[in-house]
Amino acid sequence: MSAINLTQEIINQFSAHGEEDYPHECCGFILGSFKGDESFSLEYLPAANTKEENRERRFLIDPMAYQKAEDEADERDLSVISIVHSHPDHPDKPSDFDRDHAWPGFSYIIISVQNGKAVSYRSWQLNGDRKFFIEENIKIIKEESINVK
Repeated sequence: MSAINLTQEIINQFSAHGEEDYPHECCGFILGSFKGDESFSLEYLPAANTKEENRERRFLIDPMAYQKAEDEADERDLSVISIVHSHPDHPDKPSDFDRDHAWPGFSYIIISVQNGKAVSYRSWQLNGDRKFFIEENIKIIKEESINVK
């Protein structure tokens, strides 16, 4: 099973973002690096939820925001390793909508925000045939232990 390595600072950042955008879904990216079947987080980049309706249950990231995140990652010899979004007043499990719009190869961190408070988060990866998500291990690490090369 693969694992995503997160710093407490990044967890705090995406949790706060979920709380700030409540009752709407928040979204963002985590930049980092890959080593074997693990990824290592380095930075959280919040993104605007550009969905015009039903933002309590759906998010949309502008393609240019994604391109900007990819460009920033490339400039720093990093990768976009995760797409993050919240589920206001719902569990931290992917929905059918999430599955239908996900891409293999990314970690998908989902934050459960209940009554305005981030209460849990889990990471998921879409399997190769796009039929279901597999839960990914999350390891909390110290920032100084990240080796990006």
